[in-house]
Parts: sequence; structure tokens; C-alpha cells
Amino acid sequence: MSNLHLVNNKPKKNNSKGFYIALGVCLIAIGVAAWTTYDSVVNYAEPEENVTSSQTAKETNETVSGIKVIAGENSTTKTESSPKISTKEQTSKVPAKPSQKQPVKQTAAAPLKFISPVDKAVTQKFSGKNLIFSKTMQDWRSHDGTDFGAKKGDTVKAVTDGKVKDIYKDDLYGNTVVMLHGDIETYYCGLNDVSVKKNDEVKQGQKVGTIGDIPFECEDAPHLHLEMKKNNKLIDPLSVIK
Repeated sequence: MSNLHLVNNKPKKNNSKGFYIALGVCLIAIGVAAWTTYDSVVNYAEPEENVTSSQTAKETNETVSGIKVIAGENSTTKTESSPKISTKEQTSKVPAKPSQKQPVKQTAAAPLKFISPVDKAVTQKFSGKNLIFSKTMQDWRSHDGTDFGAKKGDTVKAVTDGKVKDIYKDDLYGNTVVMLHGDIETYYCGLNDVSVKKNDEVKQGQKVGTIGDIPFECEDAPHLHLEMKKNNKLIDPLSVIK
């Protein structure tokens, strides 16, 4: 009986061992299958991430602050170029340089016009170097001015605009008013009353005085003796009085 029992128990032991071997193989197979599945899933997921990240990097690299970067090239191309400004607009936007001031051209002063100091005719002209006979002095001498016939008390007018330089009484010429008319110096000789003062500004036709006496020409009829100098040289008054 005992021997039979031992014989019957041996197969049971071998069956249990086979069961565990089969179980181990199954577990290994399951593990291999699980690892294969996991590896496939991981490999499948990673390329998409790489593709996405590479695309993002490419897009990022392609556009940086409005500048498109072309991979593999050193040059860059702007994707958003600023609007072009025409040459005319650029010229209009450039601030104009202040124009330099041109020197003011000095226009020549209009020549003075001279009028007759009295309304009467000329009684004796300027002789220059020529000698004439003087009734009063009873000799031959030059006549340095122009005599304008008038009555005593007649008004003597300024021949043009000017300034009174001096007023004095001369033994030969009587009361005399000296006036400056531009570059011409005029002597109004033989006055009775004087209507201006030294340094007065006068206008053409303004009253200077009245007709009086001229000591060295007292034998002649009443008149105004008018002398003119230019650059300190005597000139003919009728050369400027028109």
C-alpha cells in the first residue's frame, strides 16, 4: 500500500512543476507583449512631438520681429516692409534749411531836384573864371553866384530839402544863410529877415527869409545873390536849378 501511494504522488509533483513553468512563460510573454506595446506607443508619440516642436522652431526662426529667416542662408528677408516714401514726400518732410539772408542792396538815393529860390528872372549869371564889371566896386571881377531879381521883402525859398548849417552877417554879402542840400552847400546872401535857425531841417519851398540888401552889389537892383559849392568848389547854380 505504501509503495503504491508513493508511486501515485510523483505524477502530482511533476504536474505542479509544469503548471508553474507554463505560468512563468505566460507571464514572460505578457511582459514582452506589454513592453512591445509600450515601445510602439512611445515611438509613435515622440515623432509627433518632434515634428510639432521642429515646426514651432521653424516658424519661430522664420519670423523674428517682422524679419523672415531663411534656413541655410545668411541673408534675411523682411516680411513686413515699411511703406515706401516717394522722393517728393521725402523732400517735403526734410526740414528746409533756413535761407541765408541776402545782403540788402543799397539803392542809390534819388537825385535832389532844385527849384528857383524866388519867382523872378535871373539878372546876373555865374561867370566862373570870366571877369565882369562891378558897378558898386567899379572894377572887373568874377561873379561867383547867380543873382535872382526880386523886390525887397519878397520871400526867399529853400531850393530843395536840406539842413541849416550856419547863419551869419557878412560885410560884403549881408545876412547869409548857409544850407546843406546833400553834397551841395548853398549860400543865400543879402537877406533882410531870416526865418530859420541853425540845424533846422527844411523842406523844398520852405521860407528861408526875405529879400534885403547886398553891400558889394548895392548899385544893382534888389535881388538874391545865390552861391553853390560842391566838394568845396564853386559851381553854377543854374546847372542844378531846372
